[in-house]
Amino acid sequence: MIARQVPFKQSFYWLTGMPLHYSVGRTLESPDVIQMSEFTMKTAWDRAVDYETFLKSARENVEWMRARFHDLMLNETEEETLKGIQNEIKILVVGTDRCNDTAGNLPVLARIVSLTPKVQLRVLDSDSNAQFHQQFKVNGKRKTPVVLFLSSDYEELCRWVERPSAAYRIVNEKTNSSVDDRRAILRKLYGDPEILRQSLGEFVELLTRADLILGRR
Repeated sequence: MIARQVPFKQSFYWLTGMPLHYSVGRTLESPDVIQMSEFTMKTAWDRAVDYETFLKSARENVEWMRARFHDLMLNETEEETLKGIQNEIKILVVGTDRCNDTAGNLPVLARIVSLTPKVQLRVLDSDSNAQFHQQFKVNGKRKTPVVLFLSSDYEELCRWVERPSAAYRIVNEKTNSSVDDRRAILRKLYGDPEILRQSLGEFVELLTRADLILGRR
């Protein structure tokens, strides 16, 4: 997991100490080309779709995502924490249905949002919005999903990237694995209730942090 607490359009600084810079270019999906300087968080939010709409248009991992949503069990403390969120928070996920990390983590976020009326969730296709996605590269590479926790004014509060810490440790141990092998590993990982619960814990922590940033009492 990579998490950040930063306002949008200002200087970013990784928790790892790495500076993050925006790239300026053009979007790829529309004949009405939008300059990246005009592609704001609000633009991205407006282009994104809700979770059910995303599932209806998805061509891969649909049943797997539906199963992950129903498999995830929250305890009473977690449910009370989510119901106690006081501020309006938007969660924007930049990802794609063919990505196992997106398919593994998106249902967790959808389950969270189903329990708190203060939080909205939308998904922005990373392939169709590649230039916007480029703003969030890690070590020079685009990662999916990128999970952005936003205020009601579309300011970025926190960020989470790709997969939970435990999954990173397991995947990183397989240094010589092929792309297909890594995909198989990820599908197996996200079928593990403990990995889902780690994602849940990391998301709840960032959601609570965002609520505190906005002035939770």
